Amino acid sequence: ILTFPYKIYCLCIKGFLFYFCDMKSIKQLNQTIQSILAGEKQISERGKYRFICMALAFIHFLLTARFYFLEYTILFLYNILAIALYLVLGLYFSEQKKYAWLYYGCYTEITFFAAFATLLAGWNWGFMIYLIAFTPVSFYLAYSSPLFGHNIKKPLFFVLVTMLVFAVTRILSVHFKPIYTELDFDTNLTVSYLANAIIAFLGLMLFSVLFTIEIRQNEIRLEEQYRLLETISSKDPLTGLINRRSMDHSLLEAVEQSKKSGLVFSVILGDIDDFKRVNDTYGHNVGDKVLVQVADMITKNCTEGCRICRWGGEEILIFVPENEIITKGIAEKIRQSIEKIRVETDADTVSVTMTFGMTEYSPGLPLNKLVSIADNRLYYGKEHGKNQVVSKLPDDAPVLDK
Repeated sequence: ILTFPYKIYCLCIKGFLFYFCDMKSIKQLNQTIQSILAGEKQISERGKYRFICMALAFIHFLLTARFYFLEYTILFLYNILAIALYLVLGLYFSEQKKYAWLYYGCYTEITFFAAFATLLAGWNWGFMIYLIAFTPVSFYLAYSSPLFGHNIKKPLFFVLVTMLVFAVTRILSVHFKPIYTELDFDTNLTVSYLANAIIAFLGLMLFSVLFTIEIRQNEIRLEEQYRLLETISSKDPLTGLINRRSMDHSLLEAVEQSKKSGLVFSVILGDIDDFKRVNDTYGHNVGDKVLVQVADMITKNCTEGCRICRWGGEEILIFVPENEIITKGIAEKIRQSIEKIRVETDADTVSVTMTFGMTEYSPGLPLNKLVSIADNRLYYGKEHGKNQVVSKLPDDAPVLDK
């Protein structure tokens, strides 16, 4: 009776040894585990269920050895069939994404085997420990898998069924003598009980690790979404420049650093010349193209550490961590580069110029006053020819309170 199953068993041993002794497979498996633990790789539903099926197949593979040497023929044959079942579930049903069949198949086999093996071999073998270990596994799958829709009703039902099977098996094992009897202090019985307990603990540990990984991956996804939302909330959607709220924050940080370490910084406020005329003549689509090209040109010509903000409408505010002299050179370079911009329309080519007002921060100067000084100088440049950088006002120039 055992000749054919024994040949299959030997083939299984060779297959497992070939796989686990293949250094390339071990290296790939190790890399995958490291990536999952680091949160760099997500656990797919297919991969998760395939791994579960292969793990259960391996447990039954170990049990076949135990039952073969104890000459428990029925349980030996059953475990051969169980291995085949998990191979089919893991290799075929996971590929077909039939995860419900996978879960129900695993649940049915584990529950049946625990009760069946207990009735055949006796309660003291410890097979019913598997049913206790199954409880947290059910809730783990309910949380992590879309199969249950994160609903605890289904896993709760399965756990209640498991409890019923546990109770009924206990009652039957008391009233019916097992086919494979054992002595009270038999060494084989003790070893088998400990082995089953260890397998149950290892299973719980495995699913606890998987559950921890799921939580960490969810945290990583939330962190990525938070960073994305933070980026969206801090940037102007048209130009990609930071928005006014983000610039206010940067200026406040710069003031604090200036108080602590004497940081020197300046601001440049620029305004596109005759932008309203561009919008009125060519339409807002052309106006948007002008804004985008101006923003790109300013970004290309700013030095490291600068912060560029769409301050409002066609106004651009630039934070420069330099003194007034260096900042003026940067502003002039930007102005000259913007002169070269040409925006093509259906009937014409639009040239662009920009006027800038700038100032250096003085300790104790309020931020609104700092921007106001740059704004006054910008306004003066607008009124006196445009397309220029104004770093100082003439003594007789009027000062506007903006």
